[in-house]
Amino acid sequence: MKILAVDDDPFILELLTIMSTRLGFADIITVPSGEAALETLRDTASTFDCFLLDISMPGMDGIELCSRIRSLSAYRTTPIIMLTAMTDTDYVERAFKAGATDYANKPFDIVELGARLRIAQELVMARASTKPKDDAQPGSDTPNPIGTHQFELSDEIAFEDIDSLVELTALGNYLIQLSRDAAIASQVIAVKVEDIEAIYDQTSSDQFIGALEHVIKSIGSVFDSYGYLMGYTGNGIFIIISHKVKLEPSISLEHKIQALLEENALPLENGVSFPIEVSLGNPIRPSTNKTQPVRKTFERAISRAENRAAKKRAEVVAPKKRIIG
Repeated sequence: MKILAVDDDPFILELLTIMSTRLGFADIITVPSGEAALETLRDTASTFDCFLLDISMPGMDGIELCSRIRSLSAYRTTPIIMLTAMTDTDYVERAFKAGATDYANKPFDIVELGARLRIAQELVMARASTKPKDDAQPGSDTPNPIGTHQFELSDEIAFEDIDSLVELTALGNYLIQLSRDAAIASQVIAVKVEDIEAIYDQTSSDQFIGALEHVIKSIGSVFDSYGYLMGYTGNGIFIIISHKVKLEPSISLEHKIQALLEENALPLENGVSFPIEVSLGNPIRPSTNKTQPVRKTFERAISRAENRAAKKRAEVVAPKKRIIG
């Protein structure tokens, strides 16, 4: 795995080189600034597999550099690990919004750094073994017939240039990095797009992605005042991490999202509008036990959204049963 490390402190760069080599990651290049990093990317023929970026640097800081790297087509999904002694939630959130994949704290612990690098390596290997799905990405110029897609319904589609939307892996890493106090003050919520299978079957790829983007923007409009990060799990399900201890009742938030969705229903080829409905589960507190997998927290949130959807379906069916009886 070829690594580019960026830090204005030469001692840190030397330490990173020594530690990475001991961990089995000897192919590492170091530069002292964001400007030098971008110049290296322009001048290096081969691409890097992972970046280690210090957040606090004079001139271009690591968050701006992260965003600049993400704007390059070759590095839109490359693992980016932020390095900092800062524990302020605002810095962590800004880093992930800029496109960070993970986070490592200074002073470095070789075990933690090794874990972060191995996770990055697993991501690189997983993506290398997966055939690129260009039509799964927004902005594809290749049209698809209705109901025919080159991505699965369960795929974690990558959406570009949408504020507060991050990869699911990055969302999980963000939750792990929250301090105990920040985690206690946060909530995890899932939103499920109902009848997603029907939408998938009755739309082109562009229409399907457009529908999900409509949901993303509607969720963002409702949660913007609370402060949040969000990831897409596939299957029409979104995970939200909000930074407020108290939120409006879930039903009220769901109704607000639904109202925004209904303002602009999804048009189909035949001119008919396809309604999008969502179910929002009750929020849960993330566990402050670092040994509990983040996946379990996400699964619990998703289960609540699915239970909400099932309850709504039952409420629709129940009156019909009473009339028949």
